[in-house]
Amino acid sequence: MRGFRVIEMLHSEHIRGSSKEMKRASVLLALDAAGISVDEVLQDANVRQEAIDAHEAGQRKQFEALLARKAEGNIQIQAELERVKTRYGERLRRNLDGMAREKATFGNWLTLKQQESQSMAEAVALCLKPPVSEPASSALPEDSLVNASTKPV
Repeated sequence: MRGFRVIEMLHSEHIRGSSKEMKRASVLLALDAAGISVDEVLQDANVRQEAIDAHEAGQRKQFEALLARKAEGNIQIQAELERVKTRYGERLRRNLDGMAREKATFGNWLTLKQQESQSMAEAVALCLKPPVSEPASSALPEDSLVNASTKPV
């Protein structure tokens, strides 16, 4: 406890702002007045330092154990995240595959629709328009058609 009193004394407002030499002289004077040797203060400081070091070792052990638990928890969370990511990735892939199939089906339907519309347009065109006359070179002259119909056979 003697080291603690020396520390208190160094923090007191009476010598806090003093020079290092003044602080040293004040501490030595106070120790001499109290009948305490410097060796006793040093022993007390060593005991205190060992206690602090032991406490630090215990705190460090607890801290490292906590970090190890947290790291293990993070590994488990990461594994769970990967499982979820895989599961959703598979669902996404299935959806995309389904969309591709639906696009292909719809595209095929549009092609069939276009073909059917073209066929209907051709049929309607044939019904509404008079037949286009054939070129003159392949047709018979008009005289022969007229004469052919009026001549008795």
